[in-house]
Amino acid sequence: MIPHCIKRMLPYTVALAFFCSGLPLLVHAEDAKSGDLGTVSLGWVKATANLMAFVAPQLGSKYGLKIENYNFNNSNDIATAMITGQINFGILTPIHLMRAIDTNVDFVQIAGNARGNTAIVFSSKLGLAKNDWNGLKELIKKRKLRIASSRGSMNEFLCIAEFALHGIDVDKDVELTNVASFAQHPQALRSGEFDIIFTIEPLASMVAAEGVGTVFNYPYDTPAGDLNTTWDVSSDWLKKNSLKVHAFVGLLVEAAKWLNTDKDAQLENSQKLTGLNPAILNAAFANNRYDVHNGLQQMQELARLADERHFTSRNVADALPKAVDDSFLKDYGVEK
Repeated sequence: MIPHCIKRMLPYTVALAFFCSGLPLLVHAEDAKSGDLGTVSLGWVKATANLMAFVAPQLGSKYGLKIENYNFNNSNDIATAMITGQINFGILTPIHLMRAIDTNVDFVQIAGNARGNTAIVFSSKLGLAKNDWNGLKELIKKRKLRIASSRGSMNEFLCIAEFALHGIDVDKDVELTNVASFAQHPQALRSGEFDIIFTIEPLASMVAAEGVGTVFNYPYDTPAGDLNTTWDVSSDWLKKNSLKVHAFVGLLVEAAKWLNTDKDAQLENSQKLTGLNPAILNAAFANNRYDVHNGLQQMQELARLADERHFTSRNVADALPKAVDDSFLKDYGVEK
């Protein structure tokens, strides 16, 4: 049982509390769908990028699984629940996996979840056009722009790397301030206290729709690519429940294909999840794709940056392959 104090049963018609690929091989798909494998529990943060978790119960019976969804306030709480055995699967970021390796927590990544979902949003008052890096540098010469960012988040790392790619050092050229809750990022721009936010969807699209901010850049041009979130389990649970994991990865492969190709289903389910209007959701989806590939090479690039910024005590790039299990995705023809 998951204690009431830590779990949040996922309602199916609730406003977004977060303001705060290929086809499977038929033989393996049939194996995964045969029999009753029992119940598995998923931990995730409510967001459009995590829509695969929301639709998982709709596909569970095809794979012999009953899906229990639990919504958490943040990924750190998910990681804690995984460590204590309160949930089986969790949506985490590659940064969480790196921290786990660094602190000898035995997590294993079994599949990707989503790509994209990050945006560099400027206050509209700056008057800069999208990707006008030269204009940005000219502004920086006049004053230090203030940036609100969730310290140590996946999104922050991608944005810092993008700034560095264009010759801007966030430690020297601007003022990078930790605003931990993404929910506070829109207000950071509205208040005029900050000039820029390193943020997520659908917040970026919401701020742009308000006219308060403009999306300056999607930070995916560095070797770290457009990494966002992945599915992880504890290694001990994986060893004891490989059939469940195999079936669950098959479910993820199908869910990703469904959501990427059926835009009506994507919009319908996201409206049930968030209560947001279609215009904002469609803008957010333009900056998101569901992708079950593990992205090991990109994570290794990110590990070097995490080390440079002292978010880990060492560079865990060489240790990452042992913490990424491609075998289930290979069974479904996704990884080679």
